[in-house]
Amino acid sequence: MPPPQLFLNITSPAGNLPPVDRTFQMAGNISWLFAPDDWSLTAKGVTVQFGPGGPNMGANFVGTTLNWQCSGTVPSSIPWGSMVQLSIAAVARFATSGAPATLRVSTTYMVRLFPAIPPNIGLSPFASLIIAREMPVSFAFEGFASSPQAPIVVVQYKVQGGQFANAVNVTGNWSQFRIILPLPPTTAGNDHTLTIRATDTFGTTGEISTPIAVQQQPPIVAPPDSKTTLSGAPTTSSITSWTRLEPQCVDADMGVTSSARLFDPLWMLTRQWQMGEFQGEDAGTPVQARVRATSAMLTRQFLGEVAKPTGAGPAIIPALPYDAGRAPLEVLVERRRMRAASADDPRMLTFAVDAGLHFLRMLELQTVSKSYRSVFVTKFALQPVDEDSIALIDNATSRYLQSMVGRAPDGRQIATALRTSGAAQLVADAALNIATADRPKVQAAAAAWLSWFDAMYSEPAGTTDDAWNPPRLEYALSVGARLSANAEDDTTFSASEVDGPMDWSSFDLNRQASLTTAADQVTTSLVEAVIPAPVTFPSAPAPRFWEMEDARLAYGLIPVGPTDLAHLMMIEYASSYGNDWFVVPLTLPVGSVTRVESLVVTDTFGVRNLIRPIGDPAIPAPHFSLWQSSFRNPNSFSAARVVTNRFFLPPTLPRTIDSGPLEDVLFMRDEMANLAWAIERTVESPIEQPARRYEAPDAAPVEPAVDPVVANLPRYLLSTQVPPNWIPLLPVQIPNPAFPTTAGQILSRLKRGAVLQPDGSKKVHNATGEVLGSLGNQLLYDEEVPREGARITRQRRMARWTDGSTWLWTSFRNQAGQGEGSSQLKFDQVIEPGETR
Repeated sequence: MPPPQLFLNITSPAGNLPPVDRTFQMAGNISWLFAPDDWSLTAKGVTVQFGPGGPNMGANFVGTTLNWQCSGTVPSSIPWGSMVQLSIAAVARFATSGAPATLRVSTTYMVRLFPAIPPNIGLSPFASLIIAREMPVSFAFEGFASSPQAPIVVVQYKVQGGQFANAVNVTGNWSQFRIILPLPPTTAGNDHTLTIRATDTFGTTGEISTPIAVQQQPPIVAPPDSKTTLSGAPTTSSITSWTRLEPQCVDADMGVTSSARLFDPLWMLTRQWQMGEFQGEDAGTPVQARVRATSAMLTRQFLGEVAKPTGAGPAIIPALPYDAGRAPLEVLVERRRMRAASADDPRMLTFAVDAGLHFLRMLELQTVSKSYRSVFVTKFALQPVDEDSIALIDNATSRYLQSMVGRAPDGRQIATALRTSGAAQLVADAALNIATADRPKVQAAAAAWLSWFDAMYSEPAGTTDDAWNPPRLEYALSVGARLSANAEDDTTFSASEVDGPMDWSSFDLNRQASLTTAADQVTTSLVEAVIPAPVTFPSAPAPRFWEMEDARLAYGLIPVGPTDLAHLMMIEYASSYGNDWFVVPLTLPVGSVTRVESLVVTDTFGVRNLIRPIGDPAIPAPHFSLWQSSFRNPNSFSAARVVTNRFFLPPTLPRTIDSGPLEDVLFMRDEMANLAWAIERTVESPIEQPARRYEAPDAAPVEPAVDPVVANLPRYLLSTQVPPNWIPLLPVQIPNPAFPTTAGQILSRLKRGAVLQPDGSKKVHNATGEVLGSLGNQLLYDEEVPREGARITRQRRMARWTDGSTWLWTSFRNQAGQGEGSSQLKFDQVIEPGETR
């Protein structure tokens, strides 16, 4: 007997390509053949997709019959009069003597939308003959435009012989528009013709035309010797009067006003003497500043913690070349592995599908003899995923796989094929059956797609390209530049404990490391002559006489006490010395280290003054360290703690667009259990969405089965259960590597472990996320999990760089935790009958 088959019949709308409205009803019935006699129908269903991209609507069956009806709406993006393909699928489930059976069938049905209806246009009533005194007359027309099928996009108008111009949309939906036209006079039989056109979103247009006659009003002829107005019209009035207000100055001399006389001038003089305004320094105002500086670009980078020197000199670090103008520093430091490593890696399935569809789009842009979409989909179709091999498969991922498996191409497979065999070998594959004339075009599209695929995300190339320090749960990096051939000018800036936005203050000058910049002497001598600008700050003393300071901040009203020296110094600076500071602009490239050689200032008297930079050996040691970098691990025998005359302008980002956390791991102390925990609250699912780890199928605790014979007896419990997303961090002790031979030099570290469930299953719950996966077997520093805990998140970041390029990467973020917690982990318990754990 042939296998059972399910049939789908459509009864309405009937006919070959029947015309339908945008919202309509379908009807039909289902039937089956060759079903055994012991089969009994238990469930049935029909779904209809109303056009590509349209909604999937479920049909309703009429009573207990097999007749169904379904109503739906065709997407608004499909123009009227177009053919629409409907997709209908039916399913029937039967109860049998064995396992239940399911029959499925699907088909397509073509309909055509009703023809397009031109938009309706109307004008408000107006006089067919317009009479005005002055020509041309400016006349306003008002009207409306509507369409029963689509919104109106634009209303245009023109007068015969002219070009169409846009009308004014008064209401926003063209239910009222306005047209203002300058109309010259017309002659008999030569009226103006106004044409108005309305266009809807599908390009359907409607037009109306109306004639307009314009005549000039004849002049007014006044009788002889009669009184007329200024316009020449007859009038009987004799006197016209009005009232006007005019201001008058009592005295044209402004000396009294500008003298600003005071009731108590002696008090004013005393206050000026008290504030030091009578201390003349006979100095001029700076009018020009000539700056001479040396600038060097960053040329080397080292990601991670640099090694400490073992000898007398600095440690020589083999650093990689670095171009600050090509990529921002955050991208190189923070980026993590994110894409699938192979075609079997289930990470980022959504990107794999989107990349495969983008390959088809790029292929369709080529002018080939036929479409190769179906053959590429067949060869590189997305394959089912072994859900047992993935730590977390949520409902959203399962639904996505059901929708895409076998229907969409897998970008991972295409990329693997192009990298292993090349584009030329791919187009020669007999399974694709690509015509010889089309192979160069398909090969070009494949090569362009692979370049796009590789450049979509920024990821580390290897272990030497990774700045994440797992034992410290933070990033570390070093960059280097050389200002001259002297060894003292080999500049290395190191940054550790990077867990947020980076700036110059994140770096310290590291004299204990050299990034091999001897061959990278790329320096630039800068000489600029600029005009100094006075330093301004809120409520600074105004230099102009009649200018009022900002009243929102008054330094004289700040409440301070005798011991508030910082506040008193700030008030003294703002009031007495605030106008003594000037800003000299200096244009520097991003990603450079600059040293100021000299500054020559010319004042209003023509006197030139040479100002030496801070740190010059010819001047005393400075006591000013604002905006200067510090030494990393300064020498205890030297008093120098800051780097003088080194301006570091790092190539960092001012702003980024960050996604929500895809992975969230909480580190906390558990003093009752004498260990720490890493709690994976969310991990990234295969469809690039945060999946709650505690909602996984294995998250629910499993109660061990109790033998009814011993149910009324006390039970021994080895330990309580812990959720599978709680990963223990066990304290271990290791010898101090700095003093390996000294007794008692012991360091405490945290080692990642796993919990063996006491239910007898011998199942060990391991970490599934990238945060703990990057830790591996390394030991976590004990101080990285303080009493307040720590929270590590993983998210996407995107930014634009100075050359206009777009960068997209994945990064970790280290934030404060939520304090201590308790896992309720207990050992060696005796459970009494009826007692719960």
